[in-house]
Amino acid sequence: MARSIVLIGALAFLLSGCSAAALQPYIAPPPQDKGQPPVIVDAYAAKAIRPGDIWMIFLRAEDPDGDMTSIAAVLWQAGVGYYPTEVTLLKPGEGREISGYLYMRTPPAFNLNWDQFELTLVIRDSKGNRSEGIKLPLTFDMAAAKQEIPEKWQEAANHLIAALMFKIESSWFYNRGGNERNRD
Repeated sequence: MARSIVLIGALAFLLSGCSAAALQPYIAPPPQDKGQPPVIVDAYAAKAIRPGDIWMIFLRAEDPDGDMTSIAAVLWQAGVGYYPTEVTLLKPGEGREISGYLYMRTPPAFNLNWDQFELTLVIRDSKGNRSEGIKLPLTFDMAAAKQEIPEKWQEAANHLIAALMFKIESSWFYNRGGNERNRD
């Protein structure tokens, strides 16, 4: 009886299409060449601006493979957390190197003076590679000087990469529950 169960099991195994090759260990295919990741060569943004000012973020990046595709921008606010990530697709011809600026409009709210922000930029390429992230701090100060474009960024100031559309508010609004995100 036991012998007939084993024979029936073996017959079922053979009829199911399994072969000795299916019993071999899995060997992963060799990794595909992912090329080299993009590199953020330099970046600059004023660390403190007045509420209501436009924050300008200057960026230089390159990719030896010439296949940069997008810039991901992540904004963090102390006491609030992360805003949704914004992704900017690069224009054709910007895959090898890019030099320019992004900007973000800010509300003229005086109570932003107590808030701290940090913008992280990461560049991605067509093979899934990512640059090292670069972090740029931002605070607000009613007495901050008007933003000046440093001489080394004058040429980059002629090339707009993108507008960042983060809708920032003071953490005071978030903590009291009176903003659009926390509305009943």
